[in-house]
Amino acid sequence: MRRALLIASAVLLPAALFAQMVGMTTEETRQLIITSEMGHSLPKGEKPGRPLTFEEADDPTVAAHPLPPHVPPAAARKAARKAEHLAKKKHHVEAIAKYREAVADDPQYFEAWNNLALELNTIGKTDEAIAALRHAVQYAPQHVVGFANLAELLCQQKRYAEAETVARQAMKLHKHSFDANFTLGIILVDEGKFTWEAKGDLEYAEVRYPRAKSLLASWPVNKPAK
Repeated sequence: MRRALLIASAVLLPAALFAQMVGMTTEETRQLIITSEMGHSLPKGEKPGRPLTFEEADDPTVAAHPLPPHVPPAAARKAARKAEHLAKKKHHVEAIAKYREAVADDPQYFEAWNNLALELNTIGKTDEAIAALRHAVQYAPQHVVGFANLAELLCQQKRYAEAETVARQAMKLHKHSFDANFTLGIILVDEGKFTWEAKGDLEYAEVRYPRAKSLLASWPVNKPAK
């Protein structure tokens, strides 16, 4: 499961590259990001642009049209920062209490919901962690990582049908997300569904996820995609 940074940033694109992405089609922005990650270097005098959030780095359509960030109230942010500090010291029970304060102050505080789930899972309260992630995706569906973490927990519980449903919800909302495609592709493979859909999802995601590339390289010859 992935922790959500209280102040999230994922990659730093050059300003000119970020500006070029605006108004481009999904495939054009995807290819531009791929080209950049394969060895883009800054021209002399070029300065980096602003940091991208996870969602902007994960989905070319979001990167081209950024969403306004949600700013939790000060009391919620303070409680979440305290929780993060406690979590780093492995004071998980106390961290859980502070994260609960944060989401009580702001039910749309995705990072607090997500990290609350991680803490709950750490102390073995998996059902409560799943419930927290269901709240996260309900209140803040723009965050694809919540769907991915929820699907991962359900898979760990061998609740594959539920995990697939969650992954399909993510794909419906975030069809151009590398993370959403990877999550659904992995779940389908884990279920033994070596379909064209699973293969297509992994092919889309392989630019970001080495595991997707390795799965595709060892695609079972006796289980062709359907």
